[in-house]
Amino acid sequence: MEIHQFISRVTDIARNEGYPVALNRNGQDQIDFGHKKLHSGHLVQLFPRILEPGVNISILIESVAPGRPCSHRPMKEIIQKIQVQI
Repeated sequence: MEIHQFISRVTDIARNEGYPVALNRNGQDQIDFGHKKLHSGHLVQLFPRILEPGVNISILIESVAPGRPCSHRPMKEIIQKIQVQI
């Protein structure tokens, strides 16, 4: 999987799950997980490690986007859906 495919799949799944996705002021796709957001720059930093079996997604997210605990569970669910597809 290429990085652009990964970002597209994550944002598509997020939209389908009801999370708003919009461009931020820097022109990056940004997923709103309620009180905190992850943008495509964060996704670039997470890829490809986030797809590795057994990776601790919470720790990985904290390493690139600290202080966004409300994004951990939804991202775990999104990544599980992507892993089933690949």
